[in-house]
Amino acid sequence: MLKELVITDFGAREGIISTESIQKVFDLANEIGDVTVVIPKGKYIIGTIDIGGASIYLEKGAVLKGSSNPADYYAVDFKHNEMKETISLIYSECNDNIHIYGEGTIDLNGSAFFDYGKREIPHYCTELSEEQRTECTVTYTFRPTQPIFFHKCNNISFENITIKDSPNWTMSFNDCENIHISGLTIENDPAIPNNDGMHFCGCRQVFIQGCNITSGDDCIALSGITDWNKACENFVISNCIMRSSSKAVVLGYMHSVIRNVSISNCIIRDSHRGLCIMSSTQTGLVENVSVNNLRIDTHVRAGSWWGNGEPLCFFALHHNNPNYLHEVPDRSWDVNINNIQLQNISCTAENVIGIVGCKNNVQNININGLYYKRKPSKNSYLKGINTIDVSPALEKVAIPCDTPEYWLHAQECKNIKFQNVFIEDFENKVLNKYIVDCEALEIF
Repeated sequence: MLKELVITDFGAREGIISTESIQKVFDLANEIGDVTVVIPKGKYIIGTIDIGGASIYLEKGAVLKGSSNPADYYAVDFKHNEMKETISLIYSECNDNIHIYGEGTIDLNGSAFFDYGKREIPHYCTELSEEQRTECTVTYTFRPTQPIFFHKCNNISFENITIKDSPNWTMSFNDCENIHISGLTIENDPAIPNNDGMHFCGCRQVFIQGCNITSGDDCIALSGITDWNKACENFVISNCIMRSSSKAVVLGYMHSVIRNVSISNCIIRDSHRGLCIMSSTQTGLVENVSVNNLRIDTHVRAGSWWGNGEPLCFFALHHNNPNYLHEVPDRSWDVNINNIQLQNISCTAENVIGIVGCKNNVQNININGLYYKRKPSKNSYLKGINTIDVSPALEKVAIPCDTPEYWLHAQECKNIKFQNVFIEDFENKVLNKYIVDCEALEIF
């Protein structure tokens, strides 16, 4: 039985828009069943493609490139809670056993949709240097919202390919199960907003290993944004290198439920923020997280990026977006972040470690083996030295001091323990901790 279909055998040609002919290949592959569509060496330009349940093999030197013409894209049959219309380049809904692999590239062509001559300058900035302006986000009028999109699909695997230049969430998985991602290189423009490397919404049994991710927004994000009642759970993330203009790894968001996550042997470099755990009071939950052998280096950037150079930032404060399609879930939990275990964490950072709760709704955090070194920052004055950015919450969290002489801010949390801590002096000054109304905080 035929197991491979090569797109050039069905009319696809290099350098010209080939959406129609390539879609016919995928339609045939799905009709036959259990077929891999082969992208040979060369550059093939496409608009929106429904791959169904077919697999894709990209040969070495093969490039699938997104069209720069908005007319070549269409909205798929899924209303996104945040983005509203779901406009994709490659998508699949309600299909299983999809394998995307090879040595080729998917070029999402995101830069084509942005105006690099016009930057989004934050309201708190008055005068910026040219270097600072280049760190601010570029603007757009149209962009594909979910370039690589899977909804209700099971048994998905990605191996070894390169994905580059995303205009928005690069890879988006919604209500999917049993996902294996290994050896990917994701290269996004750090000035493009929201171009998360991988965003998982309400997914289960996910394995991510050996990936190299650069993004303007989160490298790896776990949330429940497409359905607040579906938990993201049972994730293993290992052996990855990440660089982000926002948060390298983020667990939780607003009313999301996240549980059972293991992160190990990862490097976060030159990122606006390292590891972030966030949850809204009463309605959100992040629990049972294990983190081992993490190297974090932060760099504060100008622009409307969430974060302010915190290597670790865990907060459970009220945050909500009234413009979302789905209603806030009807629940009231006393604890919103619980059982976070970290071991062997090495940080060089431009801001403090932040643990911020409300009425002790952040509990049972243990960090065993911490090295922290504060480093100078050219941009921390923009939001304030020692100010923890807890966006999208509206609270202002700041140590009342205009010099960087602190390493920890802990507020309204319970059962927080630091063991085997080494804090390096900053400019011959001993760094201190700042604590507000915390119950059972131990550091030794």
